Amino acid sequence: MQVQSYFSSLDNLDGELATLNLGPTHPATHGIFQNVLKMDGEKIHSAEPTIGYIHRAFEKLAEHRPYNQVTPITDRLNYCSSPINNMGWHMTVEKLIGCELPKRAQYMRVIVMELARIADHLVCNAVIGVDTGALTGFTYMFQERERIYEMFEEVCGSRLTTNIGRIGGMERDFTPVFHAKLKDFLKTFPARFEEFNDLLERNRIFMDRCIGAGPIAGERALEYGFTGPNLRAAGVDY
Repeated sequence: MQVQSYFSSLDNLDGELATLNLGPTHPATHGIFQNVLKMDGEKIHSAEPTIGYIHRAFEKLAEHRPYNQVTPITDRLNYCSSPINNMGWHMTVEKLIGCELPKRAQYMRVIVMELARIADHLVCNAVIGVDTGALTGFTYMFQERERIYEMFEEVCGSRLTTNIGRIGGMERDFTPVFHAKLKDFLKTFPARFEEFNDLLERNRIFMDRCIGAGPIAGERALEYGFTGPNLRAAGVDY
């Protein structure tokens, strides 16, 4: 569905840019920073970020712990998809010590990380919908996120800060309950995903407020290390 951006109607208007101090945000947001924005309405012309208002000394904490005790710290780097942080740490250590995992453990990791990635994207799209006039999708997306968290509970006993896996493999095997929940999720989620997509793309307010709000050229996005949806939105086939 193609929607004409209302920003295009502002291109020929002359006016002074507004300066907006976005932040410093509250410590409860886990990773606060300040962004000084130059804006024309909702169109951002420039941004000057200031980071470092909270330094959690992750590297220093990791220096004084056995490798496996660092895993819970990685949960806090992004608790919306903490298994990916866990596995990233495990894979780093395994590469350094030359440890190769059994195929089963590799497959289990991929399954868990893909579920975490889906959960993270559900949170991001649900929350941006709330902020831009598409409240309905929030409830539906969080229902599916809850199903993923229930599967995490079966794997490790935790929902948010998961501490999943260990260096050299996985702490435990998937349970029969996990298998049943995963099969049901794979069966029903594709249709639910299409519903989420419709809820956002058919919401004119959401589309108008997102399209053209933060454009970036593909080459610049690659220089900045963009990945995933942001890189694809910049026109790069990634």
